Amino acid sequence: MQMTGDSVFEKRKKRAMAIMEGRGMWPSIYAPPCHIFLWRLGIHVPPPPFSTFWTNFFSFAVVYTPFWGIVMWFIFWKSQGATLLYAATSTLIAGLFFGVIMAAFQEWRKRANHLPAWEKL
Repeated sequence: MQMTGDSVFEKRKKRAMAIMEGRGMWPSIYAPPCHIFLWRLGIHVPPPPFSTFWTNFFSFAVVYTPFWGIVMWFIFWKSQGATLLYAATSTLIAGLFFGVIMAAFQEWRKRANHLPAWEKL
């Protein structure tokens, strides 16, 4: 029986989740909402502590940026009369900053918990 890409990914993800749970990591760290969203879309991105810095950066920034911008627009900027240029620039800067911070945090969690490489799962 040959395993498909989906089943290989799911098997690795299941092993990764068990390892992280066994090490006492919080589910919000190894399965944050943005990754759950990506997994439901069928995007095979490893759990954050098993991903590379750049994969984490793009995963967090791509999901967070538009969500944050839309929320900020309807809660603050629209009523304050902010321009779309200001909103877009602020949103982009916040998304890039958030992506870098979260990618660095996940890299630290990977090292602190001595996690194996994704490919070795």
